[in-house]
Amino acid sequence: FLVATTEAFATLPDGRRVNIIKNDILLGSVGDYIVNRVEELAKSAIAGKGAFSMSIGSGTTVLPLVALADRVDFDKVHIFFGNERTEGEAAGKCARSGADVFKTLGIPASNLHYVPELPAEEAATKYESEMRAMPREVVGLCENTNLPSLDLCLLGSGDDGHCASLYPNSQQVIASPGSTNAYLPAEGKGGITITIDAINSSRNVILSASKASQSNMARKCLSWSNAASNHALPAGMISTSEGAVVEWILTHESAADLPAL
Repeated sequence: FLVATTEAFATLPDGRRVNIIKNDILLGSVGDYIVNRVEELAKSAIAGKGAFSMSIGSGTTVLPLVALADRVDFDKVHIFFGNERTEGEAAGKCARSGADVFKTLGIPASNLHYVPELPAEEAATKYESEMRAMPREVVGLCENTNLPSLDLCLLGSGDDGHCASLYPNSQQVIASPGSTNAYLPAEGKGGITITIDAINSSRNVILSASKASQSNMARKCLSWSNAASNHALPAGMISTSEGAVVEWILTHESAADLPAL
C-alpha cells in the first residue's frame, strides 16, 4: 500500500530509513505516505496494547492527518505535543493550529494532552510529569534512558536542521545526548520542546524534509559521520541508538544532494 507513493527506499548503516517520495507537495504524495504510515503504526499499537500515543507539532505535518477519519479508532489515540509556546500571546499556538484536525478526527478531549500555559521551565516539568504518569500501555518507558517512550514522534524540519523547537546549538540541543529530561524550555521561544533523547527513546520517528531548500541539510544529516552528536544539526541527532525506528521522508528535490544510497 505504501509502495505506490514511494519511489526509492534505503536503510543506512546506522539503521535509519530513508524514503524518497515522488513529489514535494506535503498535502500530496508525502502527506499520503505519512497518513498511511501513521494508520499502520496506530492500528498495530492498538491491536497489541490497546492504545497509541503520538507527539505532533503544527502545520504541514499535522494537516494531512484529517484523512485518518474513520480509519483509526481515535478513542484509543493519545495526542501529545513535541513543542508548544507556553508564554505570552503565542501560548497554545500548536494546539490551536491542530484544533480543526482534532475535531474532524473526533479525538476525545481526555486524549488531547495540552501543554499548560505557564513559565517555560515550570511548563516543561509539569508536562513531563503528566506524560510519565500515563498508563504504560499509553506511554511506555525506555529501558535504556528511563525516559517516556511514545509510539510515534511525528516531526517536520527546517532548512537549518531544526525540528520541534530544537534549534542548532541551542541549550535544549546541547543537553543531548545524555539528557534525563523528556522536555526542556526552548531557549528564546517562550515555550517548551521535547528533547532529542526523548525522541530517540520513542518507538518510531517520522521526520519529513520535502523542500528543495532542505537538500543540503538532508545531505549533512544523513551522510556526515558525526551527525548523531553534531549540535549544529539537530535533525541529524535523531537516531536509532535507543531502539527507535527512524524514518526520513524526502522528495527528489530534498534528496538531490545525497550520495548514492
